[in-house]
Amino acid sequence: MPEITLNDDFGRAIAQTVLNYGFRSAIEIGSWDGSGSTAILASTLGKHVSPRLVAIESDRMRFERLAERYRRESWVYCYHGSSISQRSLTPQCFADVWQSPYNGLRYPEEAVAGWWQKFVGYMAGKPGGVPGYIEETPGERFDVALIDGSEFTGWDEFRLLRDRVSCFMLDDAFHAYKCTQARAELLSDPAWHLVWASSYVRNGAAIFVKK
Repeated sequence: MPEITLNDDFGRAIAQTVLNYGFRSAIEIGSWDGSGSTAILASTLGKHVSPRLVAIESDRMRFERLAERYRRESWVYCYHGSSISQRSLTPQCFADVWQSPYNGLRYPEEAVAGWWQKFVGYMAGKPGGVPGYIEETPGERFDVALIDGSEFTGWDEFRLLRDRVSCFMLDDAFHAYKCTQARAELLSDPAWHLVWASSYVRNGAAIFVKK
C-alpha cells in the first residue's frame, strides 16, 4: 500500500489537525523511508516552537533512508527497532488475530498467516528482554501518536500510549486488524472526540483528539 501523502484525504487531515490544534510533538510508528506521513508531520510540526518528532522504523534499509533524509533536522529523532517488545504483545498465536472480533482484514487467511509467521520470526530474532521504544521511554509524552506499524502491534501500541498523548492518528482502522480495536475503544470513550474518519481511504483511517 502506498505511503500516506498530501495527495490523499488522510494525509491532508493529518496536516490540518496538527495545525488546527497547534501540536508540537509526535511519535510516528512505521515511518518507512520518511517520505510519506513523516514528511507531513515534519513540515507541520516544524511550523511551531520547539517541535519534536520520534520516527520509528524496524526495517534496516528503510531506516537508513529515513535517517539520511532527516539528518539535518536535530529535532527529528529516527529510531531503528520495534515500538514494543514481544512481552507486551496481546496476540500470542495467529488464531488470536484471525478469530478476533476486531479482524476486518479483507485478505485470504493464508496470506495473513504468512504475515504472522514473518512477524513472529522478526520478534523472535530480537535479543531476549530488550524493550521497544515505547517501553524504553515510559515518561515521554507526545501531543500526537500516529500508528501505522505492524499489522499485529497496533492495539498494544495504542494501549501503552493511551495516557501519554492528546491525539491518535490511526491508519488501517476499518478494514484491518491493526487499529480497528483502538478505533472502537476511542469511539466508546467520552474523553475522546473523533475529528476525522474515512472508511474509504486506504484501509480506513481515523483521528481522535482528547477533550
